[in-house]
Amino acid sequence: MLSLLFPTMVEVAGLFGDVPHEGHLTGIEQVFGDERVMRTLGGVRPPRAAKAFIGRERAHWREHSYGMWFFRDLETGDFAGWGGIRRTEVDGEEAVELAYTLVPEKWGQGCATAIGKLATQLGFENLGLTDIVAFALTDNTRSEAVMVRCGFTFEKPIERAGLPHVLYRLKAGSSSSGLTGGSIGRP
Repeated sequence: MLSLLFPTMVEVAGLFGDVPHEGHLTGIEQVFGDERVMRTLGGVRPPRAAKAFIGRERAHWREHSYGMWFFRDLETGDFAGWGGIRRTEVDGEEAVELAYTLVPEKWGQGCATAIGKLATQLGFENLGLTDIVAFALTDNTRSEAVMVRCGFTFEKPIERAGLPHVLYRLKAGSSSSGLTGGSIGRP
């Protein structure tokens, strides 16, 4: 059942986001085939993987009443990516992660940061979460910079899917509002 605490539709940074559905299938298939995007997400995936991804993300919404929004550009209607918060496991512990993936045409426009700030604010204020994690491959400095701009702080290096990642965390009560920049916060 979907909750009124976490909106199923949002408008942020010139994007319209809603819960995953089959209308996003072609856009996800294109993203899954784009080496530039998928380099940081485990590699290019076949088109059939897109439908399974939609199914998993819809199931997350049904089970937890929040999740990832799938975005379209408000002006063009083109698929733009996905982002939001979802449950995951990190180092053997349950956690809620901030995740975002955008098409290359949206990189460097502040969309991921805007999505991240909105999702974390709603997670803390509406869902009562105490902390949210985010992680990226160690060489994905663009994603790491988004985490810093959203107020996350470096926690430690971790391994995910057999690859080196960095783990960041944002705790409830930490202020990410007004952050306009910053630098990667790891040693």
